[in-house]
Amino acid sequence: MREPIIYTGGELQTNAYLIAGKKSYVCIDAPQGITSFLIQRKIEVDALLLTHGHFDHIWEAHLIEKTFQCPVYIHPADYNLLHNSGGAAYMGLKIAIPAPKEIIPLPVLAGSSIHWGCSGIEFILFHIPGHSPGSVAFYVSRLHAVFCGDILFSGSIGRTDLPGGNTASLVEGIKNYLFSLPDQTLVYPGHGPSTTILKEKETNPYLNSQQEGKSSFFV
Repeated sequence: MREPIIYTGGELQTNAYLIAGKKSYVCIDAPQGITSFLIQRKIEVDALLLTHGHFDHIWEAHLIEKTFQCPVYIHPADYNLLHNSGGAAYMGLKIAIPAPKEIIPLPVLAGSSIHWGCSGIEFILFHIPGHSPGSVAFYVSRLHAVFCGDILFSGSIGRTDLPGGNTASLVEGIKNYLFSLPDQTLVYPGHGPSTTILKEKETNPYLNSQQEGKSSFFV
């Protein structure tokens, strides 16, 4: 299986990832500008998977759905964010982000994990709330990689002072689920560079001291 294609866009430099599936690609997250990138690169998308519902990650979800006629998946706990411009108003942003017309719930129960297939790719889904109520991570064993949105960063964790945030839940989910993955697992976050599970176990200060609600990223 080929390594993921990485796109970074928008003012918050939000990452999206494209994983080669059976016929074309599965896209993880939809930051500003990604649709033009996909068209320019002639990349077809079979499905869009959203790690959570904050505005910078859902910005072009409706455009991807319209352009590629593909299904859009998100955890049900973030439906409210998806239908309310990703919480942009809470952050003082006067923007309106249309929600996709048809939304499919990711089939992972609250605070649990499940094996799940999409477009020929085998995932393990982890529901890890704390950054948002419906934050999820997608583990692909064949890539030795986990795509975790704003749950875990290189040297940091997701912000937890937004509505629905909870530091204890976030740290518990990271330690119970992500830290149970092999140490060599690549971590592809929603912002910033990739890292590994081993590096974060050994050096991430936010998981050692559990500093309340702080992160090196805004969203």
